[in-house]
Amino acid sequence: MNTDRVSSLFWLALGLVTLYGSVQLGLGTLREPGSGFLSFLAGGFISLVAAIIFLQSLIRWRGLPLNLKDHWVGVNWHRPLTIGFLTLGFILLLERLGFFITSFLLLFLIFRYVERLSWGKAILIPVLTLGVTYLLFNVFLKSTLPRGIFGI
Repeated sequence: MNTDRVSSLFWLALGLVTLYGSVQLGLGTLREPGSGFLSFLAGGFISLVAAIIFLQSLIRWRGLPLNLKDHWVGVNWHRPLTIGFLTLGFILLLERLGFFITSFLLLFLIFRYVERLSWGKAILIPVLTLGVTYLLFNVFLKSTLPRGIFGI
């Protein structure tokens, strides 16, 4: 079995588990979505893409078999691991520091130290992004985001 089929089966299983969990949380309606609504959409998208890749791997002309280890040769693990740890820090600090401070720190650190953007861009892009986020969620949708210990 080639790597496309193996990986697509993994993602299909993950998508189906997400769909199941989302239904258990409750989907709600389009006017009043439940807590499982967005994860249901994400699980459906993941499942659909995985099914398409799986079907393409069955239909595609079969060349030389690929080894799974061939895909990992020369991979630079620094970036994905750094972003993974930064995202974990975001999750752990979100309730304590609040959405805006935690999001700013996450975006700033990614843009400045992972993407190596200039200081100006590394500050400007998160500020603009969080400004749009504030307008969308707090002003237009009138929802609340975690405020944290500073009340921001």
